[in-house]
Amino acid sequence: MRIALKIAYDGRSFYGHQRQPVERTVEGECLAALKAAKILRDPREAFFRSASRTDRGVSAVGNVIAFTTRFRDSESVVGAFNDRAREVFAWAAAEVSESFHPRHAVERWYRYHIFEDLPSDPLDRAASLFVGLHDVRSFTSDPPPGPFRVSRVDLSHVDNSSLVDIRAPSFRRGMVRRIVSAILAHARGEVALDEIAAALSGARRDFGMARAEPLFLMDVLYDFPFRVVMKPKVREEWERLRVDASLRSRLISAWREAARSDPRESL
Repeated sequence: MRIALKIAYDGRSFYGHQRQPVERTVEGECLAALKAAKILRDPREAFFRSASRTDRGVSAVGNVIAFTTRFRDSESVVGAFNDRAREVFAWAAAEVSESFHPRHAVERWYRYHIFEDLPSDPLDRAASLFVGLHDVRSFTSDPPPGPFRVSRVDLSHVDNSSLVDIRAPSFRRGMVRRIVSAILAHARGEVALDEIAAALSGARRDFGMARAEPLFLMDVLYDFPFRVVMKPKVREEWERLRVDASLRSRLISAWREAARSDPRESL
């Protein structure tokens, strides 16, 4: 049976996604857990594959791995995987065809978190330039052979941050971070819209690369549904992350309040 799992992880805990001989990576941790649980023995024999090889520091909520196994129950696979994995957890599963490769997705959805106080209008204007079919050689170190289509770029605001949601069937290496870097450069007044438009028409320009840590792979979508398998360990992990995030936010608020109360300090 071939099974696809949706996995989540904090990218700051790993040295990137792709397996490496020495460094701890997401793929390496997944394979170690699958082997320890006797879900698979040989990655090649099991045709183990990942949907997206996220950069070092990039987190995921819905990346996908797939493999062939002797297990006949996908829910049991989720439980066995989560019992062995460290800092990666599976939360949904689907039984797929033996030829299924997770890279062949309908859509990938990335979200970048912006914590700078930047005006909305220039963010919106720059973001809208990327929708459609363009020459993206200035936005990746692994350019495609021809024009590349970005399906959607949406901007929203939550609390004290802005969110840039970018969707496309696939992305090239470093592409989302380079797109965001160009959007930020325009919002800061460093780059004109015409410069970004020219780059999307083939002119070569380096807009830099945004930091990896604020980027999340939100989901990888296919033409079939996944079944959510919310095991106790997953619920516990999500609750731990929620509490941790809340405590960090309160710590920052308390720090700012303390600094404001001391006239010698400023933030």
